[in-house]
Amino acid sequence: MKIVTTTVGCKGPDDRTHNQERFAVATRALEKASNLDGDLLALPAGLFTASNNQERESIAQSLIGTAKQVGIAVVFGVDQVMNNLDTGISWQIQTSDLPLYGYAWTPLENIIHCWAQRSTNSADQRLVPSENCQERRLLKVGDEHIALLMCGEIFNQRIRQVLRDYQPKVVVDIAHIGSGFRVFQGMKVLAKGVDGLPSVCSVHVQSQNAMKYCYVPPGNCRSSRVTDGYVFGPPRIELKSWTF
Repeated sequence: MKIVTTTVGCKGPDDRTHNQERFAVATRALEKASNLDGDLLALPAGLFTASNNQERESIAQSLIGTAKQVGIAVVFGVDQVMNNLDTGISWQIQTSDLPLYGYAWTPLENIIHCWAQRSTNSADQRLVPSENCQERRLLKVGDEHIALLMCGEIFNQRIRQVLRDYQPKVVVDIAHIGSGFRVFQGMKVLAKGVDGLPSVCSVHVQSQNAMKYCYVPPGNCRSSRVTDGYVFGPPRIELKSWTF
């Protein structure tokens, strides 16, 4: 199995005026990933921003429609503008109402998955309802299952334990902003031990040739700055192909 991860040049992740240009470059990235014989392309969380549910669904269906034409599985994120920031995010986590969404589609299932992000860091993980941590967020790609995480969910201990119980082939984390996001810490924990899980990450970055993260059991780092392909934007997308 080949999973193609991406580092995407930063925009304002909350600025919906960039949606059209980001759709164009994401389309080219799907074609490039297919040329790399990828089975799945992972684009970051918050790749697009929507003002309401209808716009969010329209954006997601458009990119998934392109993936269907190319014939490659895809995961990516669409954020929805928060209108009640004064309340903070603690209540939204407790009520499972964070407006940060991950979308996924695979040719084999031909189902559009949409999952809301459950937690953002190791501190607010305790606020997530137990049933949310137990949710099965797996994709069928070929003969294997891929698990999808959104950004800071990788620091949630209960979610990581559930992933160990499911034993997917690979865990894919689609993240928002790379600066200060120490994703490798969660990846190390996932990969620890003989029953550990491989994981990769796609994220927004501020520089070219940024680190492409990958960890495999029993805790080995395969991360690299080497790029297997790129697509000019704006924003620039660098692609990295991983074989599992």
